[in-house]
Amino acid sequence: MREAKKGIRFKMIKQEDKSVPELQWLCRSILQAASPAFRDMEIDACFYPYIGLTHTIRRKGARWIVRISDHCRHAPVPVLEAIVRILACKIMRRRPRQQYLQAYNSYRNDQWIEEAVRERRLKKGRKHIGEEDGKHHSLREIFLELNHQYFNDQVEIRRIGWGFRKSWRRLGHYDPAHHTITLSPALDEAGVPRFVVRYVVYHEMLHAVFESTSSERFKRHHTSEFHRAEKAYPDFAVARDFIRDYGSRCRQRNQRRRS
Repeated sequence: MREAKKGIRFKMIKQEDKSVPELQWLCRSILQAASPAFRDMEIDACFYPYIGLTHTIRRKGARWIVRISDHCRHAPVPVLEAIVRILACKIMRRRPRQQYLQAYNSYRNDQWIEEAVRERRLKKGRKHIGEEDGKHHSLREIFLELNHQYFNDQVEIRRIGWGFRKSWRRLGHYDPAHHTITLSPALDEAGVPRFVVRYVVYHEMLHAVFESTSSERFKRHHTSEFHRAEKAYPDFAVARDFIRDYGSRCRQRNQRRRS
């Protein structure tokens, strides 16, 4: 990987006792040059033992607090720079440059990093999943129906259930480390038809199929094959339209309640 411009020194962070001070220096150099929002502010940065590749930046009083996943403790400085610049773009509401996205994605898709994240999730990760039967929809019943109808009863998961947080931004999630499917309780409403819940479960089951059979080193969550299988679902178009319209109405209603 080529060295970065604008005078940022590139070298490997090799020793753990020096990694945090160098991370502090890197974050201050990048953030204070990126925007006036970071100037004349204290910037604290550290590696944090997140389970996955999570990175956060938040303001607390006169300080900006940056936490980088400690899976990146020994990452090359170009990768750390890319992470910090991506975080800065979130604060500034800008799109990160493609070169930074590519640098970070190449690192996180490395087979050794993927394996390290997977092992930690298996050891420390806890799946907080609610009951299979909601107030209006039974996920176990829907899963068994779909598995028999479309997958020849060959999709195996350890558990399926409702989550604990209502969200229209993320309606479902398949966790390959724990082999679980979680759906947003926002779908467990009387106004949400069963065919919509079936579509979301079907979508997550496709993840279980494609992620377990993929041999690619750099995996994409929604490949062209995935999209073809998804669009083959009979209620694909009408379910997506309902989710878009119904979710928009729910968000507007919640905003009116808060105002």
